[in-house]
Amino acid sequence: MQPIAAIQPLQLQAPFQKSIVPTTSLLVPVVYQDRSYSCQKTEGENGGFAKFLDHDLNVSRLTDVESHLWWAGMRKAARPLHRQVMMERNVVVTEQADLHLTWRGSRIYIKPLPSYLLNVEFWNKNICPDSDLFANAKGFLLSYIWLVFNESDFQMAKDNSNHPRLLPEGITYQEWRSFIADFMEGDDFEAMEQVNPRYRFGELRLNRLNSIYRIKFGTKHFIRGYFYGYHEYGTFLEHNFAWIVTFFAYVAIVLTAMQVGLATKKLVENDAFHDASYGFTVFSIVSPLVATGVIGLILVVTAVDNIIRAHSHEHNVIKAYSHGRSNIQRPEKETV
Repeated sequence: MQPIAAIQPLQLQAPFQKSIVPTTSLLVPVVYQDRSYSCQKTEGENGGFAKFLDHDLNVSRLTDVESHLWWAGMRKAARPLHRQVMMERNVVVTEQADLHLTWRGSRIYIKPLPSYLLNVEFWNKNICPDSDLFANAKGFLLSYIWLVFNESDFQMAKDNSNHPRLLPEGITYQEWRSFIADFMEGDDFEAMEQVNPRYRFGELRLNRLNSIYRIKFGTKHFIRGYFYGYHEYGTFLEHNFAWIVTFFAYVAIVLTAMQVGLATKKLVENDAFHDASYGFTVFSIVSPLVATGVIGLILVVTAVDNIIRAHSHEHNVIKAYSHGRSNIQRPEKETV
């Protein structure tokens, strides 16, 4: 039996044989923004793109909660683009891979397909040496086969005026069909190997992803959850507390019905109905005060959290800047 130490690692190869985007047409960004919104050079010192690719295709936040993703989505393919339109969903372009195919209300977030993922040479040189990166890239390609597999989907991805282009420019439908056949050769949708576990799921619901993060990670993500998405307190209140208007409308209807009931002969002398009317009246007076207090507390906690984060970010930036400045070699003073 061959010893474990002598076993050679699996040599990964691009999951397709023929490029549909030539190397001369690859458009990789010159710079990108990392998680802290700091600008970084895309190309590394040795001419590689390892850090950029790890950032561009990273879905580790979803992989960390993979065992709970069943609550946010189902283990099945995402709906194709034409089906998304039938469901009256608006495509919102995102460059975050971990927001790709997540949705909230009438919005679904989709990351455009990078041209570098359609070139065999780029795969073999920059992606295949890293098994985690390979799983992320192959899973992302699989998601686009879910989204675009017939001609109507292809035209929507290329020419739809409702959202920016999702597929690289210059690809024909015939080339895309050949690419899908090449990609799926010897494999299938249900049992595809070497795919990041996130891509065992299709569309994921953002509200439930937020709940998963708040429950699993507690105070660390309790306020912002998985994807905060609010930049104004008005939007935050509108999305999270619109149900209060419906609740108070129902309370007003019940109080009006009780007033009518007290005017009838059967209920005017009914002690149980009088007790219920008394209790509900007190409840209708107290509940708005409680709701206002809870909303106010949430806004205060959110504002304090924003201030703390802003102060921490400013402190870290100044510290990094000062550290960088201290490493600059100062010229020696000239002697007179």
